[in-house]
Amino acid sequence: MNKGSSPSAIISFVFHPVLMPFYTLLLMFNSHSFFVGLLPPKEIVFLLGSVLLTTAFGPLLMMLFLFRLKLVSSLYMQKREERILPLLTIAMFYYLTYYLLKGINLSVLFSYFMLGSTLLIIVCLFVNFFFKISLHMAGIGGVTGFWLGLSIRQGTPHLFSLSVLIFLCGLLGYARLNEGNHSPTETYSGLFLGAGILFFLMML
Repeated sequence: MNKGSSPSAIISFVFHPVLMPFYTLLLMFNSHSFFVGLLPPKEIVFLLGSVLLTTAFGPLLMMLFLFRLKLVSSLYMQKREERILPLLTIAMFYYLTYYLLKGINLSVLFSYFMLGSTLLIIVCLFVNFFFKISLHMAGIGGVTGFWLGLSIRQGTPHLFSLSVLIFLCGLLGYARLNEGNHSPTETYSGLFLGAGILFFLMML
């Protein structure tokens, strides 16, 4: 089987870090304790599409642009030295999303998530100067830490959602290790960094 079409590669693609904001908003819209009943379906679709555009398509297009300019050798950012410009780009798009959503009638919780995700990317950028941390695990860890902190603050367990997220952390961690992209230390450190930053932000 071609490595690019292996189960581990598919899992890594489906749970790419830039898709985490979209998945988080989708999860919030499907949680009855949030604002799903406050917005009409058309506005929900518009918001989901806007977040997907600014947090996923925008960064991916910029990474493709960097690749065409030969500023990065691969779209997968496998070399630690080539992650600086892509991470800066992602951080700018994340902050732009946070800024744009402030003026929309949307739960402040997702704005906090986008602000926390911007901070997480910046921290990953600094860590990257010394250590090749797993960005995939930082992403899924951030969502899990955010959801755990949210559950504690609200006094609502969200046990099913948390169970699914913890399972996905394990699945994605296995995929990254199986592909040989990261060592166990790089994988676990990404997970705990992402979960720690977003959890701490929600508990403030």
